Amino acid sequence: MPGPFPKSAYGDMPDESGLIQPRAVPLTHAGHRAAAGRRNRPWLLYAVIAAAAAVVISLFTLVPALVTPVDLAPPTGEQVAADAPPSPARAAADQPPPFAAIQREQARAEASDELARFVELELRLRDALHVSEWGQNEYETARTLAQSGDEAFVADRFEEAIAAYREAAEALAALVETGLQRFDDALAKAMAAIDVRNPKEARRWLDRAKEIKPNDGTLLAAEARAERLPEVIDRLRQARNLELAGRWAEAVQALQEIRALDAQTGGIDAAIANARQNQAAQALATQLSAGFAALGRRDFAVATRAFNQALALDPGNSSALGGLQQIADQSLVLKIDRLKAQAAVHAAAEQWGQAAAAYQNILAVDANIRFAQEGLDQAEAQQQALDALAAMQADAQQLSADARYREALAALGRAKSLKPQGPILAAAIQQADALLRYHGSPVAVLLRSDDATEVLLSNIGPLGRFSERRLELRPGAYRLLGSRDGCRDVRTQIVVKPDMAPIDIRCQEALQQ
Repeated sequence: MPGPFPKSAYGDMPDESGLIQPRAVPLTHAGHRAAAGRRNRPWLLYAVIAAAAAVVISLFTLVPALVTPVDLAPPTGEQVAADAPPSPARAAADQPPPFAAIQREQARAEASDELARFVELELRLRDALHVSEWGQNEYETARTLAQSGDEAFVADRFEEAIAAYREAAEALAALVETGLQRFDDALAKAMAAIDVRNPKEARRWLDRAKEIKPNDGTLLAAEARAERLPEVIDRLRQARNLELAGRWAEAVQALQEIRALDAQTGGIDAAIANARQNQAAQALATQLSAGFAALGRRDFAVATRAFNQALALDPGNSSALGGLQQIADQSLVLKIDRLKAQAAVHAAAEQWGQAAAAYQNILAVDANIRFAQEGLDQAEAQQQALDALAAMQADAQQLSADARYREALAALGRAKSLKPQGPILAAAIQQADALLRYHGSPVAVLLRSDDATEVLLSNIGPLGRFSERRLELRPGAYRLLGSRDGCRDVRTQIVVKPDMAPIDIRCQEALQQ
């Protein structure tokens, strides 16, 4: 009788059944094997097809030829039944057909894919989301499903393995989503508690979030804020007491220190802006009080400085402007009157540059004095008109250009509109008027050429080729350009005036070859 069956990788032999029971092999932590299966699947399928074909051929052709008959003593009937090798037909029947083998390998590969997905989700839950702290029961349920997939996989029941692995992976995916949602909700509630300055509530929700993702950057930042929250609360109380005491500069400093502790403190920017506004209002009141006190003492220098500082804080402040006006009425009236008299003397002499300087000195004392502003505008307009008319006289020959002539007409019109018109301005206007009448009356000009030279006249444009050409031109300076193939260009400047002689323009000097 044969001895007892040896132990194998499949487990111990049962007592009397004679059947070998397979032992469950855990596959749910073999993610790298599954991944490798996916990568090698095309090669593996081709190998399975080739192997299946080889098995079929060998069963029907090679195996019978390899068997050598041996003469033995006639065996008993039981021994023949027990020891006889399977026939080729029976061996072929034990092997799956090639197509079935391919389908089986495809099912194995699909099961491996689902297993790999399960393993990836399991690693994420264990390592990144610390599932044991918050979802151990659901996690164990999914693992049980995966283990049932292991048993089906080992037993070659791949369709069952696919379904079990898929269900287990879906359970883990849902668990991942739950964990992320729990983390986001807890972190949001923690942030809300920080914003309303509730340290106890913030700590409670931070602890919940920490169970899931303890190393999350946003969570760590929120924890840092929560740790500083008691100090922020205390400093906010101190800043409020400073505000109530009207110590706005110190309140601003305290609030800025709070922002340095936690820039996300709710309302901190608005609080700083409000404190600065009150600080500015307090500084403005201080300057106005100092200004009017100095004005009462007739200390005009101190009063002027205080009111100007008030205007720097609040441009257009009516109280500060009123204080400056009082200073002008009481202490600066003589200086202003003296400067005004100087400006009037210069204006009467049509020395408008010096008049403008006198008005500028008045405005330097008080920029709000209207007569000085108006006097300065008048002086500058008079001086600009005289300058423009003088430039017209100095550059009269350029009035041949339409643009320059129109500019001169406009300048003359502005000068005529000025009031008053003193003798100097009136004389300049008269001269400019005569000049423009002269340059505004075209005169006949005769141009002669050789019918071969291309002629160009400035301010007019190309004239083409001609032997004689009569033009009506305004007096003034023009430039003539003559050009002809093979000849050197001719350039000349003419001054158009009444009764001028004909102008000859032609290219005659041949270019050297």
